[in-house]
Amino acid sequence: MLAALNIDFPYVTTFISALLAFALGMIWYHPKVMGKTWMEARGKNMSDMKTTSFPFVLTFLLWMLAAVFYSFMVQFHSINTPPGLFCLSSLLWVAFAMPPTVMGALYTGYPFQAVAVDSAYQLAGYYVFAIVQVAMNYNYV
Repeated sequence: MLAALNIDFPYVTTFISALLAFALGMIWYHPKVMGKTWMEARGKNMSDMKTTSFPFVLTFLLWMLAAVFYSFMVQFHSINTPPGLFCLSSLLWVAFAMPPTVMGALYTGYPFQAVAVDSAYQLAGYYVFAIVQVAMNYNYV
């Protein structure tokens, strides 16, 4: 189908985008960065957190899915400038990531401070996508 649309899909850029957005989460939710604030907002502590591989695997796969759609949108809409890429990141977050996160919190009672940490991470992940696209497409690497 992509060939019919005359799109040369950037597989490597997409994978690197997903990997770096996932890695950002490892840093973002570290207790010395935003993790302690996030846990306190949720009324949790480190002993409450059960560490299994499932959330990490699923999180990477979800970032991969987001990166695939981001790359597709970049290619399909011929977004080829750094401002355009950062605009796409911001618009996707404002339209599709932040509203469901906030709405879900309204109905579940999820604390606003935790919502802010989660939502800001989503935006940062989209900005990672833009940075990787710029770096890979403009030979800054």
